[in-house]
Amino acid sequence: MMEDTVATTKARVKIWQQNLAKSNIAQQEMIAAAKPNEWDILALQEPWIDHLGKTRANSKWNVVYPTLIG
Repeated sequence: MMEDTVATTKARVKIWQQNLAKSNIAQQEMIAAAKPNEWDILALQEPWIDHLGKTRANSKWNVVYPTLIG
């Protein structure tokens, strides 16, 4: 009787989390340095926020805002 061999691989999510202290320069440098083929998620703690209440990214990343559940 032949046994079935099951290949197992571990899926990993790579997250870069950084406190940016509300610095636009630090945020732009982090986003420019982060390569999408190396990181799945960039988690920005204390991101820079503009006068419209929004933050910024580049064409390689999408911004996702948290929602309050209440």
